[in-house]
Amino acid sequence: MKRIITCSDGTWNKPGKKDRGTEVKTNVLKMYECICHEGKNAVKQVKIYDEGVGTGYTLKDRILGGATGAGIDKNIRDIYEFIMLNYEPGDEIYLFGFSRGAYTARSIAGFIRNCGILKKENIHLVDKAYLFYRDRNDYTYPDSDLMKSFRATYCVEDITPIYFLGVWDTVGALGIPLPWYKIANLNRYKFHDVKLSSFVKHAYHALAIDEKRALFSPTLWEKSKTVLEDENHPQKLEQRWFAGVHSNIGGGYADCYLSNLCLQWLIDKAEDAGLCYNEPPHIKLADCDKGELRSSYSWPYWFWLPKWRKIDINDPISNQTIDESVWERYKDKSRKYSPPNLKDYAATAERGSLSIARNKASEATADKHLQP
Repeated sequence: MKRIITCSDGTWNKPGKKDRGTEVKTNVLKMYECICHEGKNAVKQVKIYDEGVGTGYTLKDRILGGATGAGIDKNIRDIYEFIMLNYEPGDEIYLFGFSRGAYTARSIAGFIRNCGILKKENIHLVDKAYLFYRDRNDYTYPDSDLMKSFRATYCVEDITPIYFLGVWDTVGALGIPLPWYKIANLNRYKFHDVKLSSFVKHAYHALAIDEKRALFSPTLWEKSKTVLEDENHPQKLEQRWFAGVHSNIGGGYADCYLSNLCLQWLIDKAEDAGLCYNEPPHIKLADCDKGELRSSYSWPYWFWLPKWRKIDINDPISNQTIDESVWERYKDKSRKYSPPNLKDYAATAERGSLSIARNKASEATADKHLQP
């Protein structure tokens, strides 16, 4: 057995990126760099880092990739081919991603569920398999006769589980700021698997409370019917809200206190699942108070009215939680941190039983209840 780890970055993100004159790294790149090549008991860990779309050398690539998401199909196929060329039955697959890279990671999970993992000698069928997934219909959904036959004939096994899926702030429309492009490509780039497949064992999603760009509405997972109807199902799903805007969650700012907390959360979850690291960063909860909340509401997003995200930690289908650091910031009146979506939720929550989720950064893992 070995672990196969893929790390898919967001738009315009790659090594060497700068913010305010300082070279910065996203959480995806930091995660990739701290994963070791061999874990406990000599378990091999193979990994790949995939730059975000819009990181090409030409101005055309940077503009089209950033504005329309051009290139994301190639990113998905590249990651799939990496998995295909390394996978053997029994291996554990870990998928990480931020922003459009989160879309990539989640699409890979859906792609594998739909089409399986091709045998190495069938690499010439990758494009055909991807079309089956991307243009899914009544004949090409995962349990259709056609796809069952396809997997039985060309793939290493019928069902390949995804062991771990960890993402930072997925946006369903890819954050595309061109309404005509969004409408024209709605079917092409929609999620086929908003409902999390029961074949994903661990799934964790870090979400931005303060992101208010309407085109960056988050795409949360929903538990599948299979999981909902089986109280003993082993799948673990958590979608946790953190203070900050999109890149405060996934990284890419010179001030990385807030994003480091989100990184530490997923590092801890993946480590609990078995992933091994060289020297992962260890974040102190107190450091998060230093984090700057940046504004992401800039041109060309001025053309749309702001839209605050809805928080609903009482929804059993999505299993949302709020990180302890959020309430520490909220309770400190000197910080003047009171986003409408959080304030509205706090006002309607039952008095004295507002649940928060503690982070290992505070040297505790249990849930507790605080009065905001």
